[in-house]
Amino acid sequence: MRRRQTPPREVKNALALRPHERILAAARTATEEWVVATDRRLYLPEPGGAVTYQRIPWEQVEHAEWDREEEILRVTAAAPLGRPMPTWRLRFDPPDQRLLALIRERITASVVTERHVPLRGQLGVRVIARRPPAGDPDAADSEIVWALAFDEGLDPNDPDVLESAHRALATVRAEIEP
Repeated sequence: MRRRQTPPREVKNALALRPHERILAAARTATEEWVVATDRRLYLPEPGGAVTYQRIPWEQVEHAEWDREEEILRVTAAAPLGRPMPTWRLRFDPPDQRLLALIRERITASVVTERHVPLRGQLGVRVIARRPPAGDPDAADSEIVWALAFDEGLDPNDPDVLESAHRALATVRAEIEP
C-alpha cells in the first residue's frame, strides 16, 4: 500500500488555502510539481517553474481524464463563452489512485444536470448545471453555475446557433430553477 503523499510546507504556503479548507489528496507529478485536491478546489501547477498554482473550484472543472497508457491526467477548466478552455497535461509515475478517485468524485458531485439538446440535426449543445461544494464561503450556498458546451461542427459565434443555445439553456434552467 502506498503512503499518502503530503505536500511540503513551501507548496502549502503557495496554495494560500482559505480558512477551513482541507487538503484531501495530493500527488507529485513526474516533473516534481504538486497537484492538490481540497474539499473546495483543485490546485494545479502554473507553467514556468515557480511554485504557483491555479485554483479551480470543483464546479469549474469542465473535464478530467486519466490516460492509463501515457500515465497523463488531462484537466480542462471552464472558460467564458468564446474563450479557449485552459487545459493541463500532468504526467504521474506512478499514478496516485487516491487523487484520481477524489477528482472523479468531486467533479461528479458538482453536477446538478447535464443535458444534450439537439440544435441542427444530431449536432447540439450540452447544457450543464453545477453547484459548488456545500459550505464554500466563496460561493452562495445554492448558487448554480451554468455552462454550454457546443458539439464539434457547430459554430458558437453563429448568431442563430447562439440564440438556439440560449433558448435551450433557458428551457433547462426553468426546469431546474423554477
